[in-house]
Amino acid sequence: MTVEAAKFSVSHPDRQLTCQEAVERDLLEIIDKANMHGWGTVETMDAIEDVLRNLRLAYSEDPDPAEEPIIDARLFLHLHPTDEG
Repeated sequence: MTVEAAKFSVSHPDRQLTCQEAVERDLLEIIDKANMHGWGTVETMDAIEDVLRNLRLAYSEDPDPAEEPIIDARLFLHLHPTDEG
């Protein structure tokens, strides 16, 4: 999997769109691989959304990943239980 380098400066209006385009191919590949291993498309997309939400929460607690790796999402959920569990 390869994500293309950013083409625009941070303030460029098309930067977010090109970032989406840069990661979409790899996300589609992940979904395809999950399908081949018996996971449904919607459940895979739901899982990706949950993982991203957990990563965003972890990042909000430690915004500099260079200092410490982001904690495992399972540990994060254990330390910060949601209303669902």
